[in-house]
Amino acid sequence: MKYEIIGGQLPVVSCTLEKNERMVTESGGMCWMDDCFEMETSTRGGAMKGLMRAFSGESIFMTSYTCIKDQGTIAFGSSFPGRILPIELDGSKSIIAQKTAFLASEEGVELNIHFRKRLGSGFFGGEGFILQRLSGKGVAFLEVDGDLVERELAPGER
Repeated sequence: MKYEIIGGQLPVVSCTLEKNERMVTESGGMCWMDDCFEMETSTRGGAMKGLMRAFSGESIFMTSYTCIKDQGTIAFGSSFPGRILPIELDGSKSIIAQKTAFLASEEGVELNIHFRKRLGSGFFGGEGFILQRLSGKGVAFLEVDGDLVERELAPGER
């Protein structure tokens, strides 16, 4: 998959897929696509997994888009002003993100919920008790509201 993030305040990520490559997004996340994609909507993991995703601010249903020709383009758009952040997951780590951050990903990325364990951070931290955990292998696209400051953590920093 090749991708390009385009736009300003309300960006989109345009992804070019080869035959049989697949992207996954929450229901309603796709903006436009070539006519060479097959769509399949499911709970992706069963009803319980879908309900758990709903607690993290996503849809119960996920839609998979599979490219059925040699090459096709599909775009996913942010639902609020901000930026789209691509995250490369290699299977050795997971990413914790705010509610509703997940936009789309390659098929190998898993979207689960993450519970905050500290009572004070859940009530007063602003994000609540339930966040999103992304793991697996592939590129995931997160939609970040507002501006973004990236920071590399040194070993041992949290």
